Amino acid sequence: MLRMCYQSEVERRRNKYIPDDSTLEKIGKAAKWLCGDYKVGLLLYGSVGSGKTTLAKAICNLIGILYGGSSISSLNLAKYVLDDPSYFSRLKNKELLFIDDVGTEPESVKSWGNEFSPVTELIYARYDRQLFTIATSNLADEEFGERYGLRIADRMEEMFERLHYKQNSYRR
Repeated sequence: MLRMCYQSEVERRRNKYIPDDSTLEKIGKAAKWLCGDYKVGLLLYGSVGSGKTTLAKAICNLIGILYGGSSISSLNLAKYVLDDPSYFSRLKNKELLFIDDVGTEPESVKSWGNEFSPVTELIYARYDRQLFTIATSNLADEEFGERYGLRIADRMEEMFERLHYKQNSYRR
């Protein structure tokens, strides 16, 4: 079913679905994660254009009905901290949350003299509550610690199963 959702997501963008070995392997690992006793989060990270967001959206389409999930880009997280703090607070408690492009957001934003680190705060909150979280990023393993600090990198290590993408962009 996840493969069908992935294919549907590819075709929704008017592209032809071509099931290469790397894609099928990632879909298989994500399906095992969904059905097994694994960590509460899934981090899809690696090269640009390799299918990370497509797989995350396919997972959300497959299970989003059950969990009433939300998806948001990390860039928009920073905007919500400033423009709609109550919405940002609600994201901390959603049963399912997909955060796209972690690492592209500003490291911190200021609102009324207070400084916020949107991704850091969201990860802390979701880690504490052990909530179902899917994230995509182009950061390498070591860059999470450099960008967010050792505490968040350590929590992410405990919280997220990881799928590393190495293949070239499908957009070319």
